[in-house]
Amino acid sequence: MQLLDKSVLLISPAFFGYEISIKNALLENGYRVTFFDERTSNKPLFRAIFRVKKEILSTLINKYYRSLLDKIKDEKFEHFLLIKGEVIPEWFIVEFKKRNPCTTLIYYTYDSLNNNNNNSISILKHFDKCYSFDFEDVKNNPSLKLKHLFYSKEFINDLKIGREKVHTISFVGTLHSNRYTVIKNLFSNFENALAFYYLPAKWLLIFYKLSKKNYWSIKWREVSFNKLSRQQVANIFKSSKSVLDIQRSGQTGLTMRTFEVLAAGAVLVTTNPYIKLADFYCQDRVVILDDTNLPANITEIKNKVDALNIDSKPMVKVLDKYFINNWVNEFFE
Repeated sequence: MQLLDKSVLLISPAFFGYEISIKNALLENGYRVTFFDERTSNKPLFRAIFRVKKEILSTLINKYYRSLLDKIKDEKFEHFLLIKGEVIPEWFIVEFKKRNPCTTLIYYTYDSLNNNNNNSISILKHFDKCYSFDFEDVKNNPSLKLKHLFYSKEFINDLKIGREKVHTISFVGTLHSNRYTVIKNLFSNFENALAFYYLPAKWLLIFYKLSKKNYWSIKWREVSFNKLSRQQVANIFKSSKSVLDIQRSGQTGLTMRTFEVLAAGAVLVTTNPYIKLADFYCQDRVVILDDTNLPANITEIKNKVDALNIDSKPMVKVLDKYFINNWVNEFFE
């Protein structure tokens, strides 16, 4: 079968529906997309095993990827875009290249290599283009090129910022590490603060309460075991004067929240100092927290929130290259 122009094999793990947003952005740009989930299962236990010891599930993984090869045996692709690459076996990539010698192989990770397993590193040599969102990983690995994350259309706020904003500061995210304590202390300095904590399973909260002292004070009603939709998160950000973003430990890349918050027209309050290196960094719209309890940081948040006047506009034009429909095109330039 002859190679089709703008044909893409997309393999990505499920990550809060963003993989579907990437697929849809490719389709809207005229690409023909064949999509498969990188993982054989997205249940929390399986995801944990894939992260720390995927060899335990090697039989299941190999069977799954043999089925994928069978499904695409009559297809030829112009591009193969792999996201993250924690689970995909190396033999699959080798066999795919053998069957598709004219295909351009592209790799991207939205996680730091510290948070990926070794599989993500060992497969890089097979790709023509490799991208990472993490500043330090790019600095330390010459095969990687820096590529920030993106925002989707739900977060675009074209209105003037003078619209009613009911939350002085908000947070939406997964509950882990010391986030609860940090957020509780910081938000106590503000009126009309909103914090939404998510966990994928009730047993996780039980486990944390039994094993981590800083989880003892968390009340069940403060934690949701159901995700918010993308639109619900966007609505919270659009109705917030500022939004807190806390990156994972060991991660220097800018989170998805970075772009979503700024596109929504809120002040970004972040613990990541690397944002100063970004081409869109705006001192008036970003507060970098050196210490979440530092009075000077709290004052800075309040001052920048107060400075958002009715004539202010969201940073949509500055961030245009990070709108997902534009963001996907860089892979194929």
